[in-house]
Amino acid sequence: MITGQRIYLGPNIMSIGLKYGQGFTDQGPDKSSIFPHYEQFIKDCPAIGELFVLTHEVAKVRRQLNFDYGRQMRGTTGKYVAFYNEVQNWLAKRAKSTKTPSTEGVKVTTHA
Repeated sequence: MITGQRIYLGPNIMSIGLKYGQGFTDQGPDKSSIFPHYEQFIKDCPAIGELFVLTHEVAKVRRQLNFDYGRQMRGTTGKYVAFYNEVQNWLAKRAKSTKTPSTEGVKVTTHA
């Protein structure tokens, strides 16, 4: 369970509404966890959970990830670089498995 004030410093996962730099706090009504709707995704890819960084560690993690002006991660060493790469690989595998069926064998007609 992840609690406390945190900032997500991983790749954008737009399908679940998770963006780099998004802040979270457990000031909700039950204060049990600030991420209950992300639990299944964290179970599928634990590195996602590791990229919810405590606010006092954000500067250190950003230095490790070392983003350029084009928002490309340039970091090469460190545990957060490994977590970031793991999430990117998980997203790529997930995208491959959810691709739309090909149009091979479909008859295409044009109107002239």
